Formats: sequence, C-alpha cells, structure tokens
Amino acid sequence: MLDQNEFRSALSQFATGVTVITTLDDEGQPHSMTANAFSSICLDPPTIMVCIGDNTHTHGFLQKTNRFGVNILAQKQQELGIYFAKKLEDRTGGVEYRFTETEDRVPVLEGSMVFFGCEVLGTHEYGDHIIYVGAVKEMRREESGAPLMFFNSRWYNPAGE
Repeated sequence: MLDQNEFRSALSQFATGVTVITTLDDEGQPHSMTANAFSSICLDPPTIMVCIGDNTHTHGFLQKTNRFGVNILAQKQQELGIYFAKKLEDRTGGVEYRFTETEDRVPVLEGSMVFFGCEVLGTHEYGDHIIYVGAVKEMRREESGAPLMFFNSRWYNPAGE
C-alpha cells in the first residue's frame, strides 16, 4: 500500500492552475473554495469536472444548488487563492474580493481570468472526494495575464517574476 504522504508529495510534482469553485450557501450567499482538481472533459458539448472533498461545505451546498462556477485565478490573485483555501471559520483578515452573479445565480469572482458557469450533469463518489461533472452553460473571459499556478506544494511562477 502506498504511503499517503509520499503519494501527496509525488502528486505535487504536477504543476496545476488554481481555481476558485463557487456556489450558493443555504442562505443564498456566495460560497467559495480554492481547488486545483479541475479538468475539461469534452468540447462538444462543453463539459468540465471538479473534484470536491466529501467533508466540505462546498460539497453540501453543491448537492442542493446543482450549479457551480469555476473561476481560473490570475497570478495577481494569489491572496484570494490562499484565502479561499482556508476553512470558513479561519477566513479572517482584510482580503478584498467581489462577486457578481450569472442569470442562473452562480457566483462569479471578479478579476478571474476565466469563469465557467455550470449545471451539474452527474456525480461520482470515489474515496473521500466527489467528482462533479458540469455542463458549461456560460463562459466569461476577462483580461489576459499570467495564471496563478501551484507546484511542489507552493505557489509557482514559471516566468520567475
């Protein structure tokens, strides 16, 4: 059997982009979490997937709303990547951000490079995560720039800037 820490360390050698997954909480307010387990599935029809821990608030809210957003972060949004990676009760401090909403009431994190608004097509429970497959209903592209990346368990800038 593989050692979990060794497995995690090996996975950290794969550089990924960083996203913030958004949905609505039980009071209809925006809820978000940082995630890098995101991928496209197919172009026709436009379909993506995200993997969410089964013990997270996000999973519980997604089960109820059946809609989610994927916000691809720009390098300049590292502070938001850090902030939304924290548990809800640990999110303190003066981090500034703003949400708008799609017509389907999916929260959009302002300043993200790309936003995908999705309707859940299906889920698959595997281990301690739920794989959410989403039909992309809306896409927004904002300003260009360098993406926020994560590599070797650290924020990563391939340009070295």
